[in-house]
Amino acid sequence: MTKCQGCGIELQNTNINKVGYTDNLDNLLCTRCFKLSNYGEYSQVDYTNEDYEKLLKTIPKDALIVYTSDILSLNLDRINNYNNILLVITKKDIMPKSLKDEKIINYIKSTTNINNILIISSKKNYNIDTLYKYIYNNSNNQPIYFVGNTNSGKSTLINKLIKNYGSITNNKVTVSMYPSTTLSLVPIKLNDINIIDTPGTIDKSNIINYLDKPSLKKVLPNNEIKPKTCQITGKGSIIIDEFARIDYNTNIRNSIVIYASNNLNIRFNSRKKDNMKNLKEYSFSNINKKDIVIPGLCFIKINNNIDIKIYIIEEVKPYLRNNLI
Repeated sequence: MTKCQGCGIELQNTNINKVGYTDNLDNLLCTRCFKLSNYGEYSQVDYTNEDYEKLLKTIPKDALIVYTSDILSLNLDRINNYNNILLVITKKDIMPKSLKDEKIINYIKSTTNINNILIISSKKNYNIDTLYKYIYNNSNNQPIYFVGNTNSGKSTLINKLIKNYGSITNNKVTVSMYPSTTLSLVPIKLNDINIIDTPGTIDKSNIINYLDKPSLKKVLPNNEIKPKTCQITGKGSIIIDEFARIDYNTNIRNSIVIYASNNLNIRFNSRKKDNMKNLKEYSFSNINKKDIVIPGLCFIKINNNIDIKIYIIEEVKPYLRNNLI
């Protein structure tokens, strides 16, 4: 059977309520991908990480993996699942220009055993030539698998490669801000290179999996982030739009820097007000020279010793890491 060139699911014209439906089997896209690509209409599916894991387990052990992670979240939990890997950090364009590639690469190497790392921006066409040369020289006439979490920039990157190096017969993969856009393996012939797009695995601790379209537009950065520096002392509270509350307690004059989408309204709030205190509380004590990461929303650079409480929906799991910047 013919597969949808957007999501990879086999096309069918018998059940409008099942994935892969199209009214004409000669179409290149299923109805779901067509509406998503042309009208931004998203239809949820009941696929789970378990379904995607089964697909990923079919990848040959010696295959070259291009593992994508967006620079804001830097989620690298799954990279140890693969032997032959090029780690591609996407969306360089959203971070301040002062953050150099070498700094990011050294940071990653200090926390992982990955040596092959490339920083790219599909939007700015940054290092795309370098990536193409790498996969061309290392393909060994075998398929190259693009793997990454939802919204890691994986499908956008593939479409940039198609645009830059493909022929007019190449078709784009479906791209959206929503989870579960790609549903199966999508083979793409790019000159002499065989690329396989894979479904984005869902990081259940990432806030983007729990937001509607208007909220996603707020949360996902679309241009260079302007860090928000907050000068603080004593006890207080900071509200990140409608998504998170940060309570702080510091004995010294201090500052924290919030790296988040410029579309978010970040403001001080009276500690006495109960905004968002009905949400899950996460506590961090005596933080010094660390980042607090709220997956998918922001990271907060802590400069000096401070106690922090974060209130956010229960599914999202903030965590600490060494300062990236």
